[in-house]
Amino acid sequence: MKAALLSEPAFTIALFSSVVVAIRWEVPGSEDAAVVRQGCLEVAAHVVAGVHPDATPARPLLAVLQFARLLLRADTLHACAARMGDMRQALADAPGDSYNATPLDIEPTVFTTYCQLTLAVASLLGAFLTLALPPGEAIAKSKRVTAEEACYLSELAAALQSSCIVEHISATVLVLLQAFDRSCQPASTVPTAAANEIGALLLAVSRCMQGLLRFAVVGEASRQHSLALALGRATALGPCASYLTLAYGMSVLSYMDGGGTRGLPADVGRALGERLRMGARARLAELERMRDSGEGVSAPQAAGGLLSPVRNLHNALCAAAYAAARSTVAGSGSSPDSAVGSGVAPEALSGVPAAATAAITAAAPTATRRLHLSWHTAAGLAMRAARMGLRATAEAVAGRTREQEAAALTAALEGAGSFRALMTVPSGVLTAVEALVLTAKPRALQLRRRGGVSSSAGRSGVPGGVSRTDQGAEWWRLFVTLAPLLCHVAPSSSRVGTAQAFGDCLWAQLPMVLLPPALLPPLPPPAVALALAGGVLPCLERLIRRAAAAAASGAADTDLRTPEVPVLTVFREAFQPFDGTTGESWAWLAPLLAYGNPREAGAFVATVGKALGSYGRSARACDALEYAVVELCCSLFVVGRTWLDGVSSRLERGGGGDGALNPPERQLAGLLGAAAAAWLPEVAADVSSMFETGSLSIGLVVVELRCLPILLCATRQTTNGRPVAGAAALGPATPAANADASSIPGGWPSFSADVFPSPGILRLAFELFNEPDTHERVKDAICPALAEAACTFAATCPETAAAAVGSVLKTGQVRALAASLKARGFAAEAKAVKALAAQVMAWERGGGVGLARGGSRGVGGRAAGANASPLSSRYGAFVPRLEAAAALLPASPAAARQLLGGCSNPACANLEGDSDAALPLRACAGCAGAASYCSRECQTAHWRAGHKEACRRSGRRSGRGGGS
Repeated sequence: MKAALLSEPAFTIALFSSVVVAIRWEVPGSEDAAVVRQGCLEVAAHVVAGVHPDATPARPLLAVLQFARLLLRADTLHACAARMGDMRQALADAPGDSYNATPLDIEPTVFTTYCQLTLAVASLLGAFLTLALPPGEAIAKSKRVTAEEACYLSELAAALQSSCIVEHISATVLVLLQAFDRSCQPASTVPTAAANEIGALLLAVSRCMQGLLRFAVVGEASRQHSLALALGRATALGPCASYLTLAYGMSVLSYMDGGGTRGLPADVGRALGERLRMGARARLAELERMRDSGEGVSAPQAAGGLLSPVRNLHNALCAAAYAAARSTVAGSGSSPDSAVGSGVAPEALSGVPAAATAAITAAAPTATRRLHLSWHTAAGLAMRAARMGLRATAEAVAGRTREQEAAALTAALEGAGSFRALMTVPSGVLTAVEALVLTAKPRALQLRRRGGVSSSAGRSGVPGGVSRTDQGAEWWRLFVTLAPLLCHVAPSSSRVGTAQAFGDCLWAQLPMVLLPPALLPPLPPPAVALALAGGVLPCLERLIRRAAAAAASGAADTDLRTPEVPVLTVFREAFQPFDGTTGESWAWLAPLLAYGNPREAGAFVATVGKALGSYGRSARACDALEYAVVELCCSLFVVGRTWLDGVSSRLERGGGGDGALNPPERQLAGLLGAAAAAWLPEVAADVSSMFETGSLSIGLVVVELRCLPILLCATRQTTNGRPVAGAAALGPATPAANADASSIPGGWPSFSADVFPSPGILRLAFELFNEPDTHERVKDAICPALAEAACTFAATCPETAAAAVGSVLKTGQVRALAASLKARGFAAEAKAVKALAAQVMAWERGGGVGLARGGSRGVGGRAAGANASPLSSRYGAFVPRLEAAAALLPASPAAARQLLGGCSNPACANLEGDSDAALPLRACAGCAGAASYCSRECQTAHWRAGHKEACRRSGRRSGRGGGS
């Protein structure tokens, strides 16, 4: 519609001429002139940005951009600024001192005219900003913009900076607020028309400020771009705009939580709170009407407009945090441009700053002064908003009777209570999410500005010398409390956006600590301790559990129906398409598992195992859940294997055995074994089904290749408390050399044989590696893992390996792997695989297990000298190290599963409730409670799967007899 209208030259010329002429008429002028001027500005605002300022298109229309540029080049913003000055002059006692003057009593019609004109100018400015936001965000994301868009952004930045329009609007609003407060004295006489005008004006100005502050955040993301830098300078709030934004936000926050206003003048505070009082009076009238008509109590209307100033306060505090962090780095003498450019702190809200005169009357704005609002003050105010949002949400969820709500609102209007009764559940959740996200930003920003985050401090750590322990613990408690409330936001794109913001904040604040192979400290790092004390493990488990339950149900639109699903989309950042993981999840997951409550950690591992099965069995794809569980699985097994190898090497050098592990290390190693017992069956099933459908996850292939060798070596045979070296490494004379490790019943090798039959994963990996279309990065990921798995399989299970020659192990494929390893710089692995190729060739020629000796030229022959080492000792070179690492795992899969707690059925898929630890269990009567089950179905399935014999043996020992 707009494009069609603007394509008509007559309409464009008429509207342009009307706006340019009408905005230059003197103020106040006649009533007809005021109506025409306001109408022209409103039409222009609608044409530039549409009816609703937040309804931004994906990309602005070319015709709209051209019309907006016409208005800017005609100095429309400069003319609007002049009209703002005229209004302040008319409202002042002293003609030359419009900022320190006392407002006069004025006619209601004149006051209405001034409010409507200011609202129209603010709406037009908001339209200009709305039109500029899509290309501005494109610049922030390093995307290209058209020449027309770049010119518009440049002209808008120049017009904003030279006209000081934002300062003029803010100063005019402050003067109108003082005039309104004077007209409302005594407080019982509030003119309805004037109150409505003030309410509409504050809403329009609030949206305008929101657009400016969004530009401040966008500008921070791309400060190296010259156009972004110009926009950042132009949208920086001056003294009056900063004062109005902080004052309005503080006023509404104070009305909502009953707290202090940090020195805000009473007259300004009363005027800024008029929209809340209007909402309260309207709600009381609605409650009375429902009582008279006999209707039930319905929830109040959404309080989004009422909370706009709180949202602006959030953005202003975020901008203040950016400025404070920059000034920390740059020093007091050379602070860069700040998004909130005044020296106004909340403690200084004692009057309209007199310094605003210089910033407004100057032809060009002066250099931005250093902001005195420190980053920890900004975080503290945001925490206050978060508490208010959560408290209002809890009260709304609990519900109120009509009498209780009326009493609360009446007390608020009398100054004896808060206005939280106006807040709905969704508005409370949105406020809390925004506030907690904002609270986290100053800390992360401060750390980044001071040189990044060390591996020992963690991402959510605190700058040196500043103690944030109490606030950090409270932040996690509030954050965890908020997670279950996300479901109260109505299913829509708003819920998805809120959930994604929650997930982004969670991902950014999870404490990251890279665990070294050296001895772990007995106590967790401060950042980890805070997160654990706040309940982060149960929170993470609940998110995954709810998303898995939604995926298992097969319901459509799970991202809209289940807010936990879009929360998990943050795992895309860590997921890699070629090897499955960056290892980033290990950095936060491993410390939580090592130092967390054993019951909570075990329940988390159990839930992830069930989630692996649920998304694999789901009829509908759930990408967010898949990314989450695959990333966790890859990080825990791939990087965890590396940690186990390092710890076992440390113990070997230090002469200590399994008992040398301290409690955190022992708990982490045990949970790695528990994860293997619970997750690997599901991983193997998923890889098999993915291979059949052609959608193979390379990360899960690497997981299987990394887990297979260590499980084959986990025989738990000990001599003097130390694991025996691998049988293949001891030569063919060792009795175990000619027996498969997988033949040991009930242990890890037999578990491995059940999970990885044949083993098919080696056949799949060799086919993938030798496929011509396989990406080189995929080969880089699976190459060393495949070498270790194939060599260990042949060394520990020689009879099975000999039987698999031609199907799993092929000489040509093994030789190609050896050549690839050598080309990639894996010399030791290449040597072992070369020996394996010789052994495979010997098996192909009919050689016995373990009889081949010497180099490749002597494969299968008997001419090698007695001192030559067997081939098995060469391709079995991995075994001693793997056995030492495997000795750190629990003794058996059954022992590992006991660490998980919960249902004793290994195949349990019960996802009810928020935690696996909270499932109600019933003990088995036949084995004196050694096994417990969450349902009759699980009890029956486990009985048929083998618990029948174990239960009867346990019953005979206890004298109870068998039976379950």
